[in-house]
Amino acid sequence: MSYSIKIPDREYFDKNIPCQSACPIHTECGRYVQAIGISQDEEAYLLARAPNPFAYVLGRICAHPCEDNCRRGKIDEPIAICALKRYATDRHNLGMGHDPARKALPKVAKRDKKIAVVGAGVCGLTCAHDLALLGYTVEVFESAPVPGGMLYLGIPHFRLPREIIKMEVDHILSMGVTLHTRVTVGRDISFAELRSKFDAVLLSTGLNKGRELNIPGAHLAGVYNGIDFLINVNLGFEIELGKRVVVVGGGNVAIDVARAAVRLVQEAEDVARPATNGDEKNIQPALDAARLALRSGAEQVNMVSLESRAQMPAWKGEVDEAEHEGIVVDNGWGPKEIVGENGVVTGLRVRRCLTVFDENGRFNPAFSDEEKVIPCDSVVLAIGQQADLSYLNTDDGVQVTPRGILKINEDLSTTSAGVFAGGDVAFGPRILVEAVANGHKAARSIHLYLNGKTEKTQRSRFRIMPNWKMPSGFLTTPRQKMPMLANNRRIGIAEVELGFDEEQGRAEGSRCLKCQVNTIFDGSKCILCAGCVDICPERCLRLVDLVQVKGDERYDALIRQRYGVSAAELPAGQAGAIIKNEEKCIRCGLCADRCPTQAITMEALERQEREVFE
Repeated sequence: MSYSIKIPDREYFDKNIPCQSACPIHTECGRYVQAIGISQDEEAYLLARAPNPFAYVLGRICAHPCEDNCRRGKIDEPIAICALKRYATDRHNLGMGHDPARKALPKVAKRDKKIAVVGAGVCGLTCAHDLALLGYTVEVFESAPVPGGMLYLGIPHFRLPREIIKMEVDHILSMGVTLHTRVTVGRDISFAELRSKFDAVLLSTGLNKGRELNIPGAHLAGVYNGIDFLINVNLGFEIELGKRVVVVGGGNVAIDVARAAVRLVQEAEDVARPATNGDEKNIQPALDAARLALRSGAEQVNMVSLESRAQMPAWKGEVDEAEHEGIVVDNGWGPKEIVGENGVVTGLRVRRCLTVFDENGRFNPAFSDEEKVIPCDSVVLAIGQQADLSYLNTDDGVQVTPRGILKINEDLSTTSAGVFAGGDVAFGPRILVEAVANGHKAARSIHLYLNGKTEKTQRSRFRIMPNWKMPSGFLTTPRQKMPMLANNRRIGIAEVELGFDEEQGRAEGSRCLKCQVNTIFDGSKCILCAGCVDICPERCLRLVDLVQVKGDERYDALIRQRYGVSAAELPAGQAGAIIKNEEKCIRCGLCADRCPTQAITMEALERQEREVFE
């Protein structure tokens, strides 16, 4: 493919592909969606994987800013881009048995520099992945017994199977990355010692501590921190919850806590009486699971959230699933006191929250006098996260901001030479795909710090698409619904979302509006007949007098180039223009078919980006 044509107004055409523009790692979302629609599953996988060493993970739990910006959502519902990423990775994993994206990598010369990565989460492992590709020696230090950071410790099994995490991590380690688990910097090795042994250090320790709530009763037996609760559950440790649990918080962590708690009693009820089919080998594991579950359980789980349902920061789909599983979500209430007897929790006193934010948009809840007590045996506080930076000393020279996170520069370097930081510990809570972007950026910055060089080239072209047609029925095909595990089977670690089957995958892929295909107008051929305007089914084209576009600097420059004067200086009726609303265009191509002078063509923007590291 040749990329020799310079594209004018490149930024405009890039932003015209909103899914890719919204993705922090600029995944070519539309292209892999379209590939699935035409049964090119391996191509779809390679496109999804190219910028993303955690493509399998993010196919399940990505916050998908691409979907939030999908133009199809302006018509009915956005493309299920995240679900299709999972479809691509699941099909690849099950049907192909190899990974050209990882195995067909060029051999690189080994460099004589060593980098330490502190924290085996998404940011740290992405950085390790990239540095290993560049030939550096990378060692990762993780205080937990398992790698993955909050993927493993904070996200329940039923949302993210552990074999998926293990597969992603194993692929990165197979590139020569060395992993040290159960090693806590500041206890098993000092930060100063780490700094002396390595040429550069990346701090990616995340926000692994839950925030405390300073209300009466906060130290009663039966009060748990949400992050600690999830870590213990995910590592298989016993937690005695009692039968009635109240979870305080309105975010995704609170939802995960509540859904994890409600599973304990379901597992106890359903697994304690395992059905048999004559295979005695299956009975003992089920009995063991039942005994484990019966050690604790919750018959009633309530969530208390300051925010209204519309204001809750948790994803709407997750809240809906929580309610489907029997969790009661109590919106507009704030905790006032944890009630107890003999040092043990008996209830949570809450008061009605009138507003969460003040007139300046700052968090400043206002309450009324209305109160109630929710009886419970335990309270789990899931009200936020914070960083544990106890491994740093003043002498280390790494500054901390008033927010309790690391102070960084644009290139992710800290205030100490050779020390970089990324992910939540540097930015506060962020979505996982932003942690991947941080990992990429950290690796590039470390490479440059170690006197490496890099050169990036970007080339683009438009390719005319003759006889352009959109797939039959693309506009009437509804968004496909994710198949879900039946509610009575949602026990233990069973994954709730089951993934699209092939029919759903193809149907969903065909809904894409193909935003990389543009309606290109040749003004020298246009006779302003308005045939394109008349035939456009979405009314996204308008024929206007040029004087109507005055005030727009971009258009004014074009008008001045063509007519020698600005739009404001043109007399009415002298010249016209076709104005297009890109958000409404469905790429049907009817305008191009109708044009009598072939002034309109459908052309795909094709781009090639290449970065060479030395």
